[in-house]
Amino acid sequence: MKDRMKYKSQKYLADFLRIAPLSHALWRTTEALVFDQYKFKKPVLDLGCGFGEFAGIVFNQVEMGIDINDKELSQAIKSKKYKKVQWADARKLPFPNNSFATVISVSVLEHIPHVEKALLEINRVLREQGLLIFAVPTVEIKNNLLLTQVFRKLGLVGLADQYFDLHSKVFKHHSLKKSDWWVQVLEKQGFEVINLQGTISSKLLKLHEFFLLSALPSQFWKWIFGKRLLMTTGLRAKILPMLFSQYTYPDKNCFINIFVVARKR
Repeated sequence: MKDRMKYKSQKYLADFLRIAPLSHALWRTTEALVFDQYKFKKPVLDLGCGFGEFAGIVFNQVEMGIDINDKELSQAIKSKKYKKVQWADARKLPFPNNSFATVISVSVLEHIPHVEKALLEINRVLREQGLLIFAVPTVEIKNNLLLTQVFRKLGLVGLADQYFDLHSKVFKHHSLKKSDWWVQVLEKQGFEVINLQGTISSKLLKLHEFFLLSALPSQFWKWIFGKRLLMTTGLRAKILPMLFSQYTYPDKNCFINIFVVARKR
């Protein structure tokens, strides 16, 4: 089992390193390892598909991908991982009731203001007993960021809060909530939570944070030109997985980032 986990971790990390900087690839690899445990009943809706980054590595062909970024949708079409892609706001989905057997979402719901509306829409387009399967960071990030912890130990609580606010602003986090908030809202919106577990460890979050600076040039390039700039991707994909894949093993009891499976009642 441990050898299988090591193999999958190295493989996913190598694949993500070909399209993303290390900080991002580490986070995505951990999520990939938990999504990999499930087979999705079709038809599937990928809510917030982006340019197909996650689906292109982790999933087989998905029936429908939606996003609000036109540039990334055009790249998603080229990835050929989706039968169809469409511009759509998650809070007002352009699909009839009971359209999908599964809705998946990878680190997207935290970016949506008034996310409860999106959950209600997801419930509407899901078939009876359909599954919503998603990963989302929680407010626990605040307590586990390296610089936040350092500032607090130095008694600089205000600076710690400002750093967390800046971190949230950079990543456009609108809906960072506690894990039990998600359970309560999902139940209120007509779901039954059948699995909730942590994904990334506190140590991995710190590694992710440490390597963010090295990811800035790539991210700036993406903001301007719509695509990341990466150098020597083949070499990175060979060397870095041997050094860092062990840190991507999911930590089920650490709720910095959670993986949730909820069934429509």
